Amino acid sequence: MTMNRPFNFLRITSEPSCTFLCKKCNPQGKFNPLMMPTHEVLETVQAAVELGIDTVHLIGGEPSKRKDIVELVAGMKKVGIQTIEMTTNGVPFYRLAEPLAKAGLTGVNVSLDTFDPEKFKELTGRRALPLTLEAIRKAKELFKKVAINMVVMRRNFDEIRDFVEFSRTTGIMVRFCELTPHGPFMETNPEFFDDNHVPKEEIMEALKAIAPLENASKQDIDTQNAHSEYYTLGGGFNGMKMGVITQYSNGWPCPGPECTRLRIGPTSANSCVVFPDHNLMGLSLAEKRAVLQELIEERRGQMKEGFPKQHDPTDSYPLYRFGLRKSVDNIPVTPA
Repeated sequence: MTMNRPFNFLRITSEPSCTFLCKKCNPQGKFNPLMMPTHEVLETVQAAVELGIDTVHLIGGEPSKRKDIVELVAGMKKVGIQTIEMTTNGVPFYRLAEPLAKAGLTGVNVSLDTFDPEKFKELTGRRALPLTLEAIRKAKELFKKVAINMVVMRRNFDEIRDFVEFSRTTGIMVRFCELTPHGPFMETNPEFFDDNHVPKEEIMEALKAIAPLENASKQDIDTQNAHSEYYTLGGGFNGMKMGVITQYSNGWPCPGPECTRLRIGPTSANSCVVFPDHNLMGLSLAEKRAVLQELIEERRGQMKEGFPKQHDPTDSYPLYRFGLRKSVDNIPVTPA
């Protein structure tokens, strides 16, 4: 790994509000930060392209809830982004999948934690399982790269086998994600995490009970998430691959040189990882480019001097995902 490894990945929280009311995340659904307007987002992306970034991943909240999400994706493609992906719960993505594909979206991660309609309502606050499943169907039809993210909790731990079988029958990769103690709800209700957290050891044991596992190279699977691990299932699964993301059990290790992402929250706070350092709102194109260049140089300096052993995003997570200020005072945010 060298200091010259390109920084080619930008993660943008394009819409902090959500269409679901998930207990593990944000049961209130809405936040009202001083969001970065579309022309500012696109100018930031243009600055990033000029620095060699060619990949954008849109997250939320629910990114497909943004009113001009199709235009935003088209604008990113126009300024030179080659890979544009999105993490979505499927609503209203299921209605926008085709326009988004035509606009330039290239891949989708769909969040789905259960196949049980009643459990889905309990976990998300919505009776929308058919819509999320329709979103998965359309995503498979329209995009080459599709994955399902299942957050493993006590409430759905018994469905791990069901998700493995779903992957076998559909050909869609599933990534089993460890619950983390972050988000507005768990900040005030920490007992939810204590009651629902399933550690990596138990997730791995459940998978090994289904089929033998062998480590799989992530090079051709996922170059975006430095914390993801991939495994090939043996037995009758014909080399099928699964992902596991368990940075909490791993102690929030800093991925070091493997992580070349820059993050931009809905308020335009941005940094190398999840620690807010700067604000892009209102800057000129040249100024935005200079800020991003500074972040890249900072990261390259770490490559030379050494990385921290770990990073805990507890304080900055609300800002990057929802635009909520917690411990950082220089980012403009309108209270929800």
